[in-house]
Amino acid sequence: MSGLVLLLVLVGLLTLAGSAALFFVTYKYYWGERGTPPLTGAERRRQKEAELQLRATQIERARKNPVTPRSPDFWDNRKKS
Repeated sequence: MSGLVLLLVLVGLLTLAGSAALFFVTYKYYWGERGTPPLTGAERRRQKEAELQLRATQIERARKNPVTPRSPDFWDNRKKS
């Protein structure tokens, strides 16, 4: 009888631990730092300007450093200069 009681207690504790872990992950995902309210108009505008500035920097860097393709010759594995 004692073995059955120990088994039921162990299963109950593991079930509670699993439920607690699931609740914790769900809470952090939905109501944690990701669950912030939407940005206000000024904050959205500031974020959009920062994204545009970053994109302009990326485009400028791509213009200054173009991709150098490889030679179409199969045996020549060097990049074109």
